[in-house]
Amino acid sequence: MKGLVFTTFYDFCEANYGSDVLDDVIQASDLPNDGAYTSVGIYPFSEMVSLVTALAKITGKPLNVTLEEFGVHCFTTWVKNWPSQFDGRKLFDILATIDEFHEREVRKLYPDAELPSFRVEFRTEERLVLGYRSCKPLADLAGGVIKGAAIHLNEPVRLRHEPAQDADGKYVRIAINRLG
Repeated sequence: MKGLVFTTFYDFCEANYGSDVLDDVIQASDLPNDGAYTSVGIYPFSEMVSLVTALAKITGKPLNVTLEEFGVHCFTTWVKNWPSQFDGRKLFDILATIDEFHEREVRKLYPDAELPSFRVEFRTEERLVLGYRSCKPLADLAGGVIKGAAIHLNEPVRLRHEPAQDADGKYVRIAINRLG
């Protein structure tokens, strides 16, 4: 997993819970590198699992809520890095082109990144259904990123996700409905 995700997680912990909680999370995670990460490094996914699990336990929040909140934070970081990807665009248009954005922009910086895929399965003005495929079980994080984008664009939505399967294998179907 890219180190940028780890450093963004640390920023999230510190911004939302303070540096003492971040220190507690790092200590509780029992990491082989004592929690030292660089944004350009590559680290085992299991270490991120340890960090997120420790934060959920320390805060008393369910793991899915912790991942979703982290996803919202991730979006705010990404919009700072790539404002032109989001400004002046509608939420469903952005979500429908995530894979293109990954290939065009993210691969420039991280050519070996294992990026998730978001395939449009259904789209109307009021509803978008995406097929989320990833080698990592982070649908709640993806949901948080989507919620972060909706908040940023002032387009309230309700999300629901559920396991699905097709000829290509198992994945998660994320249904996004506009509110109001």
